[in-house]
Amino acid sequence: MFVVLFEVWPKPERWDEYLEIARLLRPELEQIEGFIDNERFRRIGDESGLLSLSTWRDEKALIRWRTNALHYTRGQVPGRFEIFADYRLRVGEVTADTHPPAGLEPRPTRLDLTEVGEAKVVTITETLSPAPDAVPPPTPPAMGNAVEHARFESIYQPGKHLLLMSWRDAPSAASAWAKDVRHRQVRIIREYGMRDRREAPQYFPPVD
Repeated sequence: MFVVLFEVWPKPERWDEYLEIARLLRPELEQIEGFIDNERFRRIGDESGLLSLSTWRDEKALIRWRTNALHYTRGQVPGRFEIFADYRLRVGEVTADTHPPAGLEPRPTRLDLTEVGEAKVVTITETLSPAPDAVPPPTPPAMGNAVEHARFESIYQPGKHLLLMSWRDAPSAASAWAKDVRHRQVRIIREYGMRDRREAPQYFPPVD
């Protein structure tokens, strides 16, 4: 399995337009062979940021979506040149999952790592269902070799929380978690954004 972590900061006046484009593209996305799921989260503490988390059966499925004509013309091009103030996109292979989809246990096939930035591994910890306001989001363990962490709340299921942590290596990311959360460990194989295009799979000019 692969995941795409798409952290995006829409221009304030284009926020609703971004979500509307995502809604319009959803039926097209669901037709892609190998697509599993997608959810969007609002960044806690930074109301301008969103996380789109998508899961895919294999890397071929990712390529099908990236090269989809409607996705390119209605999503990628206007997003990059008109809607986004900034974005960060990370592609990774799931190496561990406490609650995998049926029939999709992690079976890593790639050993390469991103060469961008310090973090080579991320952990994604989600509450399994929306929780009452009194229940806090997952708390990060001792930071150790963690590079960064951020908390998010689902925009589709208010009260459902996600903790995203970035680590220097896999041993540092290993932690014990409660049974009432879904915890995934992901090896990052590619990272790029508007300004750093070194690992981008397609050409767009970098933004200064």
